[in-house]
Amino acid sequence: MKVVVVDDEKGIVEGLQKMIGRYIPECEIAGVAYNGLEGAKLIQERQPDIVITDIRMPQADGLDMIQILKEKGCQAKFILLSGYADFEYARRGMQLGVKFYLNKPVEEEELRECVCKVMDVIREERAKLQEVDELKQEVNIRMMESALRDIIEGGSEHTVHAEELLQTAHIPLDRTHFVCALLEFESSLGSLAESGLDSVFNHIDRTLGPYRGGFRFRYLGAQVAVVVAHDHAIDYGEFVRAIQRLKDTLFRELKLSVTVGIGTVKEKVAGINMSFEEARHSLSYKLIKGAGVVISYPDIMTLSGKRQAVPEDMINKLEAGLDNMDEEACVGAIRVIFHWLEEEREMSPVDLQLQCLSILLSSARKLSMEQLQQNDFLGRHLLILDGLSRYRTLDRMETWMLQMIKGIIAFKLEHNMTKKKDVIAEIKDYVSIHYADAISLAELSARFYINPYYLSQLFKQKTGDTYLTFLAQTRINKSKELLEKTDLKVYEICQMVGYSDTQYFAKLFEKLTGCKPSEYRRNPSGV
Repeated sequence: MKVVVVDDEKGIVEGLQKMIGRYIPECEIAGVAYNGLEGAKLIQERQPDIVITDIRMPQADGLDMIQILKEKGCQAKFILLSGYADFEYARRGMQLGVKFYLNKPVEEEELRECVCKVMDVIREERAKLQEVDELKQEVNIRMMESALRDIIEGGSEHTVHAEELLQTAHIPLDRTHFVCALLEFESSLGSLAESGLDSVFNHIDRTLGPYRGGFRFRYLGAQVAVVVAHDHAIDYGEFVRAIQRLKDTLFRELKLSVTVGIGTVKEKVAGINMSFEEARHSLSYKLIKGAGVVISYPDIMTLSGKRQAVPEDMINKLEAGLDNMDEEACVGAIRVIFHWLEEEREMSPVDLQLQCLSILLSSARKLSMEQLQQNDFLGRHLLILDGLSRYRTLDRMETWMLQMIKGIIAFKLEHNMTKKKDVIAEIKDYVSIHYADAISLAELSARFYINPYYLSQLFKQKTGDTYLTFLAQTRINKSKELLEKTDLKVYEICQMVGYSDTQYFAKLFEKLTGCKPSEYRRNPSGV
């Protein structure tokens, strides 16, 4: 630690320098001064950790010097050199926050003991500050993750809401170009030690370094979501190549195989959701492309651009059979679909595989990826990526597809999923009870065994609102009730209904009710 010595007696200064150098190796002398004004200037320049100063000095005494430095925000710890007759000075020193004193003449043992006590205090204070800083950083990271989750799951029609969420996460609104990627690891990230997961994030951060804002967080299961926000145009080709290099690095250095889906670049905040959905859709094509590859959205558009989709009524019959867990009806629907595929004689093997992928994704879309990974049969067949790509004839593909559909039905029966249940009504009931919890769309999808993208679409279709809008309205309705019936402060109500940022809560309340929380409390009937 750095030490400055201030005393008007040269002999005392030299003696202290020698004793510190000989008996306290943890400290180094950063400078010496011979009066209070000179000492104040030196201390501001050198920023020492500890100052040992005499009280009585010309021009400005030690206490005047300390007062000057305190007013300028000096954080150094002071040790006062005092004589037995300097009691009044010592009392004034205590008023200035000085807690450490040495009597002249200074003995080596007393000096070492006093300086070591000061160093212990400094270390303890620094540890507490570091703990506070780490806690603040953790809170900011959680706010950022929560806001980005809400954006990527909240639909593309709420630009203003998306901008408010970016502000909540302390992400500058001057970012004008956005692109998303979704990484899926072949082994569970949960099996990694915390240091191992940090290594993954460090590699991602280095890859995103050239961009003004690069954000990553765990999404579902073994997935990591990446959102890039840049203030200039993003070179899409270079971004794809950067992700490819990241994939190779993760395998080479951490022995982690990862498949990546990449959305396209968007120029509006609301486009973040669209780019993420493109990334998620691209990732689903690993059934065709295989594991350990990077799949960009333009790639799959090139693959699927010329094919004719399976008629919707055939897919609807298959979905109805799955809803009712009617294996016979599902087998019949698959037979009809493959008969239709057989009539499309000009299809290439890749086209046939893509059609099967479309059917399979339609069949499984109501199930969450996290739950699929927990099922042994589907894990070994549906999620092992060389399954579909092995089959080059329709009859073999049909046999494989029937296995998958039967596996999905068995999975639903195993998890006691009821026939034709109104999952949206169940979710609304669940949210009405647990509104104060951090219930993201991803968490609901895992709880109710339903794919998050499908859940987002189904919720909008059934209710006319996005899930985020419903959650916000539920929380605001509860806050209105608390404002009317309790004397709780606004910040307490904010926390009780699930928000950590009082300013954001107040803005949202005013947006949905037309008035501020304090105004509503004064006159709830007038709103």
